[in-house]
Amino acid sequence: MNASHMRSYEIVLTADRSFMSDYRGLPFLRGLRFASTSILHESLFFRLVGPPVPVVGDGIALLAPYHTRRTEAALLAHGFDRSQVAVVAPDKIHTFVSPDTKVVSITVRDPLSRIHHYSLLNPLGRESYSSLAFKNLTRRLALRRKGFKVVVEGPGAWQLEDHRDRCRFPIDHVIVGEYSTRVVPYIFERIMDDEDVPDVFHAPSTELHDIPLVRGGVTEGLTEVARGCNRGCHFCNVGRVESRPLDEILAEVETNVRYGQNNVKLRSDDIFNYGAKGIEVNHEAVLKLYHSVKGVPGVKRVGQCYASLASVASEPALVGEVTEIIGAGSKEYPYTTVLAGIESGSPRLIEAHMLGKAWPFKPSQWPEVVEQGFGILNDNDWVPTGMLILGLPGESEEDVYETIALVESLRSYESVLVPFLFKAKSRLGEEASFSVRSLERHHLELIKAVFDHNAHWGKHLIRRHECRRSLTNWLLELASPFIGWGIEWAYERLFDEIVASASIRVKHSDSRVVLASPGGEA
Repeated sequence: MNASHMRSYEIVLTADRSFMSDYRGLPFLRGLRFASTSILHESLFFRLVGPPVPVVGDGIALLAPYHTRRTEAALLAHGFDRSQVAVVAPDKIHTFVSPDTKVVSITVRDPLSRIHHYSLLNPLGRESYSSLAFKNLTRRLALRRKGFKVVVEGPGAWQLEDHRDRCRFPIDHVIVGEYSTRVVPYIFERIMDDEDVPDVFHAPSTELHDIPLVRGGVTEGLTEVARGCNRGCHFCNVGRVESRPLDEILAEVETNVRYGQNNVKLRSDDIFNYGAKGIEVNHEAVLKLYHSVKGVPGVKRVGQCYASLASVASEPALVGEVTEIIGAGSKEYPYTTVLAGIESGSPRLIEAHMLGKAWPFKPSQWPEVVEQGFGILNDNDWVPTGMLILGLPGESEEDVYETIALVESLRSYESVLVPFLFKAKSRLGEEASFSVRSLERHHLELIKAVFDHNAHWGKHLIRRHECRRSLTNWLLELASPFIGWGIEWAYERLFDEIVASASIRVKHSDSRVVLASPGGEA
């Protein structure tokens, strides 16, 4: 794994700096890369919130985003030699490009600050940390431009489809499509042979069973175990559940451990849907998955990306069994995290757009299912990040106040809440997307309730997470008031930006939002 800057590579793979971090293993920190850089100075953000991945030699990355690793794996499986391909840290890119370099590929997530879902983290459309990182990287590449072609790929590549956006940067080609491993090697070959390649290439999705196994460590230890969901929400465009064979999952886990990634995160749209044929949980498959992954020598932590709250509420014993397997709640592993879609506290909206979301419960029971799910998770040292959607088609003021009531009922549970804006897609693709300027008084009250919830729990969760490192305990005790102040200050500043971007006038006091009409009356 040692590398020298004297070695030349024909293909250099990297990612923008916001993608090259484990974010201290906390998913609610990872989302902050889409926030406005006005919230915290970039140097502090990339040092404290998203520290860099470890490297060897002069910049070979030990850990890299899953998309980058899959591109690397596809190239090697296609026949490229390891000596031709390097995965490097973005701030070391200048060390690896040489006259022999033919292709530099950049994995991006939010290069132009245009992820609609996260608009509330950057309501004024300023530079996000992700877009700033992308621009810094391309600026560095421009200074070393000598014959190689620059390719942009990854989940944010769609933002650079337009020629007017693309020509602002030293970019030659854009590959749009997150699961594009089948065609990437052929595109790179054509570029290296100086053949004509479209400026923008829409890559067809590679089936789960055709994706090559990664050959290096992955940030957060992400390992895809399943893809899809069987609940059929109208705003979601994922397909039916397809589970990955256990031997492939374990092979990727072993690779991660070999490259120093001892923490594994199981990636799926609902971890309790692994091995399922429909919505009903397959206990045996889920337990075997966790047992097998935790049993890989060198694995310290096993976590998960997403879970359905309905699955949790219907299978509390299974959550407990999984907790026992992974050892969450110990000094070394104080809690595990999971993303969970709440979407709305309105049973009416659940029935209209997410009929299968509450199963085996009824849509009318959804608020109780959410609270029960949070309680079960907390009882087993799982901390959920609950996701909410503002502006669903047909949403009324009453629906929003029902969501506010649900948020208030969740105050006693260790958790983080994230409000998203509705994006028209899938079966709701003909509807209008919801924008920051569409926010009404009740939406702002909901956002304020969410921010108050997060300010309440944020410093506690960070402190609890970091206290496993005994040497930092006294520092955390000393810094605790400043951490708490910093979190509250950041939320206040962000709320001010949201208010400034809304089309109504707002005043806010210490504990409640006071909304003023354009005429100035409260």
